[in-house]
Parts: sequence; structure tokens; C-alpha cells
Amino acid sequence: MSSSPITLEIALLHAEIARHQKERPLPCMPCPHNSACCAYGTMLSAGEARRLLRSHGPTHVYRTRWNEWRTRIRGGRCVFFQKNGCSLHDTPDYPTVCRGFPFTDGTGKYPYGDYADICPEMPGEGP
Repeated sequence: MSSSPITLEIALLHAEIARHQKERPLPCMPCPHNSACCAYGTMLSAGEARRLLRSHGPTHVYRTRWNEWRTRIRGGRCVFFQKNGCSLHDTPDYPTVCRGFPFTDGTGKYPYGDYADICPEMPGEGP
């Protein structure tokens, strides 16, 4: 079975983000803010949403009225947030947006910009 160009592009993007994160590790693990970045859930691509719907069902993923896929919030945090960390972190289902945070946006191409309100430890600079 061959991979689609989009699947290959996503895999390459994930590899590049992982490389970037190793070069610039987060200064705050474990997070002193109870992972405030997880308070809003996260945006998902259609493919990520399909995979999470298959593995976890609609109790974990939903589509907004703006037609955007997101993880659900429960108890003030993303449903995948457990024990001050993401239960998806070391899995292939870890969302691209989360892989890039706080250095890049969900595309992996653009800086988040000023995110001091979410992550005070991080300077407001791009990658």
C-alpha cells in the first residue's frame, strides 16, 4: 500500500517539527502552569480528526459551527490532558498543532507570535 502525497507531507512535517523541538526544548517541563496551553483543546486537520474519531469517538473530537475540527474540553482542559501531560504525546495521533507549540502554528510554517498569555516562560519570538 503506497502513501498519499498528503500523508507523506504530514510525516515529513512531523519529523521537521520533532527535530526543531529537540533543538529548542521547552524550558518548563513539568509545566508550572498546569499546561495552560491545553485549556482550549486544539485544532485538528480532517485526517487527525478521522483517526481520533475512530480510536476515541465523538466524546473526544467535534466539529465547530465554523466547520473546524477540535478536541473537546472536559474539566477545563483538553480531554487528552492527563497527569499534567498529553496522553497522545508519544503516539502518531499527537496533533500537528501540539507538536509545533509554542514555536509554530498548526501548519508548522509560521510562528505562533506573542503567546505569553498562554506560556509565560516562552519569549514572544518565532522559530
